[in-house]
Amino acid sequence: MHAGSIQVRLLGVVVIGTVCSLIACGGGASPSPAASSNGTQGAVPPPAAVAVVLSPSAPSLLPSATQSFTASVSGLSNTDVTWKVDGVANGNATVGTISGTGNTVTYTAPATAGSHTLTAISAADTSKQASAAVTVQATQSGCAPAPTSSLVVSVKTYGAKGDGRTDDTAAIQAAIEVVASTGGTLLVPDGTYMINAVLNNNQGLQLRSNMTFRMSSGAVLKALPNGSSAYSILFLPRVTNVNIIGGTIEGERSAHTGTLGESGMGIFVASSQNVYIEGVTAKECWGDGFYIGGSAGSTNITLCNVVADHNRRQGLSVVYADGVVVRNSTFKNTQGTLPEAGIDIEPNAGETVANMQILGCTFTNNSGGGIQNGLALKDRGIAFARNVLIDGNVMVGNGFNAANGHTGGGGIEISNTAGHRVTNNVMRDNKNWGLRLRDEADDTTVRGNTITGTQGDGIYLDPTITNYTITGNTITGNTRYGIYKGSGSQGTLADNTLSGNGM
Repeated sequence: MHAGSIQVRLLGVVVIGTVCSLIACGGGASPSPAASSNGTQGAVPPPAAVAVVLSPSAPSLLPSATQSFTASVSGLSNTDVTWKVDGVANGNATVGTISGTGNTVTYTAPATAGSHTLTAISAADTSKQASAAVTVQATQSGCAPAPTSSLVVSVKTYGAKGDGRTDDTAAIQAAIEVVASTGGTLLVPDGTYMINAVLNNNQGLQLRSNMTFRMSSGAVLKALPNGSSAYSILFLPRVTNVNIIGGTIEGERSAHTGTLGESGMGIFVASSQNVYIEGVTAKECWGDGFYIGGSAGSTNITLCNVVADHNRRQGLSVVYADGVVVRNSTFKNTQGTLPEAGIDIEPNAGETVANMQILGCTFTNNSGGGIQNGLALKDRGIAFARNVLIDGNVMVGNGFNAANGHTGGGGIEISNTAGHRVTNNVMRDNKNWGLRLRDEADDTTVRGNTITGTQGDGIYLDPTITNYTITGNTITGNTRYGIYKGSGSQGTLADNTLSGNGM
């Protein structure tokens, strides 16, 4: 072999050439250090490109909601980042705030709607950054009005743990008092917060006027086990202008240590005005998921996108109120003690429910029935339900497995009260009736409903009913009569489609 030449083996092939013809030489420089273990030399790879990637890139949040963001840095040994919101380091109450350190942080949206830019910036090379476009929506569904103040207070600031063990009642109540009357928002982050629902004469947490109580999607207020016949997890005593948004209210029916009573409530609205309950799930309560009443009655109460699930007495009870709206909500699996209805409108002596609307809701598997609108026979003439509209709802599988040997109910029942409208509902596969009018449920309009698969009558009219209007309904495939008209009932029956009914 010549002097000044080198032999290199590449994949079993011998290549002979001069050193400088195979290795970049010049100026007496040493060979490149990028040599393989078998003595071969290779080119130096280019440095990796520096990049910052931020996820998620374009989230949409509710006011005061939280979102986790993660920044990944490549091409640098130092992967640290700093954070800004709309150019403000770690943000502020107006644009949203960043909490936590490192590459994964939590952003808390401001209390008002708007668009904001969250930016992660490489600490080693500030020219490298990534941004996310954050949209803060006005509300979840246009139900609850926006808070009137940008103040946002977290219950954890006041010592709430949310660990599923600690009694967080005092800490959350302290935070409520700070936000009270400000128009601001009390934020309950993800976690399970144990609540003593029998404090202060069975009132649990007490909300105040002019505030928003917002729970994140993973937040649960759970009642501590008790033996009381009555309780409320969230109590609204004579308040005005309150929003309750998101999260879950959970009772303790499976761990209840008593056997008496039926008034363990998830949310109790008592003699209050302008209350909006949106996107809240109330479940497993000893009594009702939601209750609206109070000694002076409640006015302008709206529930939207709520869920009542497996409560013992009712999904929702309304006993004394004017101007209640319930829409786009679900009431299911009510079972345990009568009446076991999805919604029960039942004023007591001296009370009135007026101008109520139930719109676009779903009622499934409630043992007593989907909706009951009426009052006890003993209270006729001293309690009243007026002008209730039940429109566009779906009732499926209600009235089965009622407690205490009761025969159960059906889709909708109206009794001892007059002047209501039942329109455009679908009632399918319920037990005893799709719709029942009984005990002087006079002046009722029933129009545009579809009733099928009932293990009884599609529509049942007691002999005492007068001045009804039943038109344009489709009633098919029910086990008994499509429409059963009791002898003596008087009203208009016209243009209904009946087919395939058993009798």
